[in-house]
Amino acid sequence: MLTHAGKRLLFLAVLFWYSTASATDTLSVPQKIDKGIALFKSKHYHPSFTLLNPLAAQGYPRAQFYLGLLYDMGSIDMMDKRKAVIWYRKAALQGLAEAEYDMGVMYSKGEGIDKDLTKARDWYEKSATHGSAYAMYNLGVVYERGYGIEKNITKAIAWYEKASALSLGKATYNLANLYYHGTKVPKNLSKAAQLYHQAALKGHSEAQFTYAYMLEHGLGLPVDIRKAKRWYKEAAINGHKKARWNLSLLLKKEGKTEESHFWETRAR
Repeated sequence: MLTHAGKRLLFLAVLFWYSTASATDTLSVPQKIDKGIALFKSKHYHPSFTLLNPLAAQGYPRAQFYLGLLYDMGSIDMMDKRKAVIWYRKAALQGLAEAEYDMGVMYSKGEGIDKDLTKARDWYEKSATHGSAYAMYNLGVVYERGYGIEKNITKAIAWYEKASALSLGKATYNLANLYYHGTKVPKNLSKAAQLYHQAALKGHSEAQFTYAYMLEHGLGLPVDIRKAKRWYKEAAINGHKKARWNLSLLLKKEGKTEESHFWETRAR
């Protein structure tokens, strides 16, 4: 028997469903899909499913893709990786880049389908052709590390550069690493610093830390402690513990003990 609190929760759930259903009766199909996506993003998974499921069955690729997401990463009671793959595939076969990318992910991890790195790469290539920066980045990783294929650093760099041009910070960061370490391409600290700076501007915390370290120690560019502190602080704000520690040391050298202590305690 439901408690008073349980009855209230049930009433609110029914009211939410009814108000959502009523509000969507007059919407066009694209508007309904947008509404279903908004519900998914706000973690209202069941109302999202109710709205998107019939539209996915009618063949709308965006509805199919988000139905796949609901099965892939919605609420626990809805998760079904096999069904996620079914709906990702339906959307992917219609050329939706996000779905093509997720097909690549599912094949690369062996989730809901047998692991197959060759098929994963094929789907990443299709997604990249349709403009997915994440697929381009993953192809860079595939060719750099030789996942299911012979390593090819030239192709890795080409894919990283394409993803970087679309403002994907982690692609720019991986490019910078190649030139910083110099194990797969000729070492070039000046180019590495330039690329770390670009990735730092895109919010990549590890790039922010490394760029600050290069500024502090004059690696590939002149020493600039003021700029080093600025980028250590950016990385520190983004949760980078080593950046917090290095910032605290620089502040301590300047006699700013209170601020130094603030960052030191947060580096632990």
